Amino acid sequence: MKPGTFVTVVALGMCGVGMTAQRAAAVQLFASEEPLELTLTADFQALKGDRRGETPEREATVLLPGEDVVLDVKVRTRGSFRRDAANCSLPPLRLNFKKKQVTGTVFAGEDKLKVVGSCRPNRDSYEQLVLNEYLAYRAFQEVSPTAFLVRLARITYVDSSGEDEPFTRFAFFIEDDDAMAARFGAQVLDLQEGTNLPPGAMDPPSAATTAIFQYMIGNTDWSDAAGHNTELLDLMGIGVPVPYDFDFAGIVDAPYSTPDPSLNLRSVRDRLYRGWCWSGLDVHGLLSRFRDAEDDIVGLYEGFPYLSDGERNRALDYLGGFFRAIETDERAERGFLGDCRRIITQTAGRD
Repeated sequence: MKPGTFVTVVALGMCGVGMTAQRAAAVQLFASEEPLELTLTADFQALKGDRRGETPEREATVLLPGEDVVLDVKVRTRGSFRRDAANCSLPPLRLNFKKKQVTGTVFAGEDKLKVVGSCRPNRDSYEQLVLNEYLAYRAFQEVSPTAFLVRLARITYVDSSGEDEPFTRFAFFIEDDDAMAARFGAQVLDLQEGTNLPPGAMDPPSAATTAIFQYMIGNTDWSDAAGHNTELLDLMGIGVPVPYDFDFAGIVDAPYSTPDPSLNLRSVRDRLYRGWCWSGLDVHGLLSRFRDAEDDIVGLYEGFPYLSDGERNRALDYLGGFFRAIETDERAERGFLGDCRRIITQTAGRD
């Protein structure tokens, strides 16, 4: 397969090509945009102490009120920055389901799922960060066929230790990386520690689409070459980057987020284009895809009832700056595309 043909192949994959029957069944969790109501009961005092290294899986239950079903699950903490107690009082979680139990439920076909919840659930403003990040995943789906699926949830957290009172907050589930790859007949590419994927091994349209999207939401906390906050798919020897983890993006503007000092940015709200300079790539065609998606992306924020008016207006204003920057190809070239990073033959160490 030649670089540049992946997007077409993946678009077919979205219609069923390369998708296993098991994965097709599993996608039902993500088929609805309605918040999934559930109760998660676990020893949250123990989980709050699981901050470093390979954390243990702990017993928990998930109650699905609408289905009157209680699932036995394993739960553990995950992540890096948000797992640090100095940054978040409640670490991100990963649920491990029992496949036999989930049959016939909304989680049918699922195995392990990441949960993105409020970093500090006692603050309403932090719940807005979760909703903003959820919408970033949804926005990427509007411009790329290779995207993680997400499902909004309304979770009631019950501490089995009895130390904390139950509380209910918005969160969202992220599709498992291997499951996402399976939808496209691909595999997750695991880079060895300290190595990069040479840009020449990537699919240029997919890589450029990711870079333009990251510029749109004001995210610099990523690297396709190093696989940082980017899942790399291997489809017939071609690398395809799929972004995730957007809490350091300007459109989210988390209070704990700061830009990398080496980038010389004043705040995460400052945009910086970090895409590669692809020779012969029809970047203008990709820009047209973003222009065509403007109404749908803006509509996501306008029609999302759970954002506060202030957060919605702030996000829309930020998106407006991007869409003004790509009104014409010439403006985009002058504004940010000219800042692309030159591709060199060999890469060493991390990007």
